[in-house]
Amino acid sequence: MIIAIIGAGAAGLMAAIQAAENGADKVLLFEKNALPGRKILLTGNGRCNVTNTEDLRTYPEKYFGNGKFLYKSLAAFSPKDLVDFLGAQGVKTKAEEGGRVFPMSDRAQDVVNALFARAEELGVVFHENEAIADIRKNTDGRIAKVVSNHASYDVDACVLCVGGSSYPGTGSSGDGVLLASRLGHSIVPVRPSLAPLDVEPVVLESVQGVSLRDIGVRALMDGKVIASATGDLIFTHFGLSGPAVLPLSRFLPLDEKFYEDGRVSVSLDLWPKLTHDAAREEMKALIIENQSRKLSNVLGKSWPDSLVTLLLSRAVIPEEVFCHELKKELRERLTSVLKDFSFAIKKVPSFPKAMVTAGGVSLKEVDPKTMQSKLVPGLFFAGEILDIDGDSGGYNLQAAFSTGYVAGTSACVSSL
Repeated sequence: MIIAIIGAGAAGLMAAIQAAENGADKVLLFEKNALPGRKILLTGNGRCNVTNTEDLRTYPEKYFGNGKFLYKSLAAFSPKDLVDFLGAQGVKTKAEEGGRVFPMSDRAQDVVNALFARAEELGVVFHENEAIADIRKNTDGRIAKVVSNHASYDVDACVLCVGGSSYPGTGSSGDGVLLASRLGHSIVPVRPSLAPLDVEPVVLESVQGVSLRDIGVRALMDGKVIASATGDLIFTHFGLSGPAVLPLSRFLPLDEKFYEDGRVSVSLDLWPKLTHDAAREEMKALIIENQSRKLSNVLGKSWPDSLVTLLLSRAVIPEEVFCHELKKELRERLTSVLKDFSFAIKKVPSFPKAMVTAGGVSLKEVDPKTMQSKLVPGLFFAGEILDIDGDSGGYNLQAAFSTGYVAGTSACVSSL
């Protein structure tokens, strides 16, 4: 039994390991790059957020709409199973804020090394710098051959896990969906997901690097809310990023024309737990309690000085004003800015900046119990190529590992 694994990322490495552990005579792991796991190295800012300690019962809710598809995969290879697996390979892990799990060393390379070492130990044959150009069926319609830019190989099954289109510098160029499409699979149009938002850089020049916690963020088009989230945020040299911002990108329009004249915008709510009326009362109480103090100094207790300066500028309030000078009209103006600090989004979210890809092979054509194609016997899918994407925090890597685990195991069973 010969199993071909196409793509040596998280899903591919796990699929190769499982195929080898479950009795495959030969496992061929194809990768268009010289080294495996290049995208893994980028996750968690190089620290590798491998998974999350979220309760398994609510785990599927962390994926945008298609999380139920993962029930079987997560049950077969859970976050705890992943932590145990890594521990057995010498990679100890730790849980941090929000349930995010990282290697104890804070080195993504340790995760890649452990996965690849286990694959090599099991006899997986790594074909580096060898992109797959075609996957072919026999007369019975079953997968029988994979063709690379170097040679062709007879196989009994194939696991397609070449990722999506995010981080194209790592080799993720959408090849997988093209291969799947040629084999008859429907493709849900792909789009960037978990991408930062570009706003006018000059506007944010003074607050670059400022981070905020527990902020409400809304994305709007023509004044109507199209997505929202709450969490942490950071101002960057080009716009906005952070856990509260990244999920919004998958809901933004993909046509550049919508970004003209400020039609698409992002609004920050710095007091997300308060209604506007409650915020108005909070502001009034704040002013009364600090009559003899400068307003900027009072606001500086809650937010960085550079942000306070920007907020006062947006509210058209002099920076030297004292609280007792702040009349009702100015209080209302400042409250409105705190509840709706908005910026025009300047461009469509891009794949080079996106962490993951939304869209991909339609889940209607894949068996969630085995990850096998419902259309082509012997063809399996795993990872980002599938039409499933999750929130930041380790959920996407866990989905890749879980689906890779199931696909690699099932490929062997189907080939017996």
